[in-house]
Parts: sequence; structure tokens; C-alpha cells
Amino acid sequence: MLEATIFGKFSLSNGVTVLREEDIRADKLVQLLVYMISHRDKIVTGKKLSELFWLGGSKSPENALKNLIYRLRNVLKMLGPEDYICTQPGGYLWNPEIPVRTDYEQFEELGRRIEMQTDEQARKETCRQAISCYRGEVSARLIYETWLQPQVIDYRTTYLKAAKILCRIYEKEEDWKEMEKLCQQVSEHEPLDEDIQCCLVRSLQMQQKYDQALFQYENAKKQFYENLGIDVPEKLKEMLKNMATDRRLQMNDIASIMEEAGEKEEPHGAFFCDYQIFRQIYRLEVRRVGRIGVSEYILLLTVQRIGTLWNGAIADSGLIEGAGILEQVVRETLRVGDVAARNGPTQYVILLSACSYEAGVLVMKRIRKNFLKKIRHRKIELKYELEEISSHWQKQGVAEK
Repeated sequence: MLEATIFGKFSLSNGVTVLREEDIRADKLVQLLVYMISHRDKIVTGKKLSELFWLGGSKSPENALKNLIYRLRNVLKMLGPEDYICTQPGGYLWNPEIPVRTDYEQFEELGRRIEMQTDEQARKETCRQAISCYRGEVSARLIYETWLQPQVIDYRTTYLKAAKILCRIYEKEEDWKEMEKLCQQVSEHEPLDEDIQCCLVRSLQMQQKYDQALFQYENAKKQFYENLGIDVPEKLKEMLKNMATDRRLQMNDIASIMEEAGEKEEPHGAFFCDYQIFRQIYRLEVRRVGRIGVSEYILLLTVQRIGTLWNGAIADSGLIEGAGILEQVVRETLRVGDVAARNGPTQYVILLSACSYEAGVLVMKRIRKNFLKKIRHRKIELKYELEEISSHWQKQGVAEK
């Protein structure tokens, strides 16, 4: 019995020797081998193989296919002298006397069982097995094969379904630790699934790991911006809003509140937060400066293509990469008391605490100088605007009551 795997990386083992995809130099040989294994119950015609593996462009497709089969047979000799691929009239057949057990067929069977099972504990165990079997998408050497694409989509769908069913079971059991562990694992393969991200944030929140939950929210937001160019999903935003109020009276005195709310390590650089949190901090600062009469400034930084006048231009991959560089510069440049947030794929807004206009200009120039050093020859530039903090009612001359 041979064991074949396609999740993560391809391998074929007889229990003693393992033939890995690294041992097979040509991608086309890996693709042909997997195709023959996955269609091992029937004869595959030479015409079909020539069409699949782009042999029609050669002067003699039939000879090109024979050469490919010959090379594959030589590769398979690493596992033993058997004839793994048999020549048949009109095509080729995987030797029916050499059985193969595959990870993807095991995964497909687990997916069918998940659909059929009604007992929650049995379903829970099956979901665990399916998640363990799935080690990421299929090998990079196979991922773009058109004949495999429908299966790849089905595998991803089954994997996410199993994970979400398991999350619901863990939530019902209030097993937040296992739910966190599961979501961390799934996020490695599917970082942009909003349901998994919500479950991860909730599991951390219910364990009172509020700093980690906020960090995970920020990380998810960054992933959605950089990969999809969209804002964080609404239900994830809603979880953030509810997090502050869902404390369930666990704080009993001021010392414990200060211990829980404070940072665990000495802070360095600006405080980065979600834009929704930034808005609340900004509103607080407007009230504060209006009461005590200090000056503070807000700085808006926008990464744009050189010569672009319209701020609404679509953020391409180069601009998003530039925004990532800008974030690094901001973190390295600003003071501990400053607050920063990302406002869209290519824009950052910064609250400069206890800062004069002249000092704000110096900060602005220092950020621009450091940014230009890092972007080198990229065809992007940094637009910046500086404005003193004031409220609408102050501008309109409305007196406080």
C-alpha cells in the first residue's frame, strides 16, 4: 500500500522510502503522477494527457508523451522495481495491483461523514480529524492545474465548514481555549475568513485576554486592507465595540483595574489603534484642549502616485506596499504620547499631543525624510496636511454652558 499526500506538499511513500516533490525536478512530472493516481480506476487516453499537459505544441505529441511517461517511470523506481504505470491500448493505467491511499480521499470521506452525522460528539471528532488531515491548500506545483481546481475549491469549503461547526460546538461547551487554538490554526491557512476571525476575537475576549483580542482585531483589519482593499467586516467591528462593556464585573478595586488596563511592557513609539478608537480619543482631546487651553495638532499622511491630484485614486499593490513602509516609519519616528490610526488602504491619521505648530512641521518633515529614504526609487510620494485640533462648536463661536 502506497501513501500519497497532496495537501501542503506532494509525497508518495511505500512505508520505507518517501518520494517527495523536491525529489522530482520537473513540475510536469509531479502533475502527471498526481493525475494518474487520482484517475487510477480507469485508462487515461494519450490524447487526454497530451491536452492536459500541453504536449500538443510539440512536433510529435505522441513521442513527447511517451518520453514524459518514461521519465516518470524512472522517478518511480525510487520506490521499487514494480511497473507503476501500465501501457494500455490507446492510453495508460495506474497498476491496479498497487493500491494507493490518499490524504485527499480520506478528507473527502470525512467531509461526507460531517454532512451525515447527527450526534454532536461524533461530529465534533470527525471535524477534528478533517482539520488535522487538511495541511493547507494542495502543493504549489498543483494549485493552478485546471483539472484540479474544482476539487481545490471543494476542499477549502469543506475545511472551513468543519472549522465553523467545531467553533459552534466549542462555544456551546464554553471551551474558549480550544476555540482559540482552533481559530489560530485555521487563520494560518484562511486569514481572510471573517467568521473565523470573529470566533478568534471572541475566544480571546471570553478568556479576558483583551490585549490579545485587540491585537488580533488590528491584525485582521490589516489583512483585509492589504489583501482585499476593504475595511474590516461590520460584525468584527461590532465585537470590538462590545468588548469594552463585556467585562462581567471582574474588576473589584482600582489597583486591579490599573493592572488590567495598563500596558505590560514599557511603551515605545506612537500608540496605534483602530480608526473607531482613534475617533473616540480625538473627541476626548477636543474636549481637553478646549478646557485647559493647550495646543494639539492632527496630521494626515497619504501615500499617492507621483503627480496624482485626486485622493480617491484606486489603491494598487504598489501604494499599499508604500503604506506599509509609511507605518513602519511612523512607528519609528513618533513619541510615546502620540496616537496613530490607519484610515483606508493608503492613509494614516496622527494625533500629536502637546505639540506646537512649529513642532508639528518638524515631525512632518522628519517622517517625510525617513519615508523617502525607505521607498528609494518607487514612483510614490507622501502628501501631508497639518491642522490644529478644534471642535465645530468652537469654530462657530458657541460658548460652553
